[in-house]
Amino acid sequence: MLSANLGPDRRGNGRVRHRGDVMIKSLGRTFSRGTTRDFNETGARLVVEEPVQPGHSMVLHLKLEAQRVLSLIATVVWAKESRPGEGREVGIRFQEGCRGDRQRLNNWLHRRRLSAFC
Repeated sequence: MLSANLGPDRRGNGRVRHRGDVMIKSLGRTFSRGTTRDFNETGARLVVEEPVQPGHSMVLHLKLEAQRVLSLIATVVWAKESRPGEGREVGIRFQEGCRGDRQRLNNWLHRRRLSAFC
């Protein structure tokens, strides 16, 4: 499958680019900051300030344009160093839960994909 914004996508759900701030709450830690890079219905790519490893669980608090803040539970699938001074790039998979916010994210993704073809 081809993503409207990124080319081939192994996951079967096209990625939608979006750069925005995200607050991250990890187990036993206070909030840290990150930046979103892209999303689909099952996960996202972020750049985070704090070092994280695959298997790490987190709660993301993000705002997509004019929507209210969404809270999503996720697990880190992969992590690698980003550009010097940018932090760590991570791929996350959304976990079950937060159904209302997951539905709002899915609706936002659908609207973004439709607008990319107009």
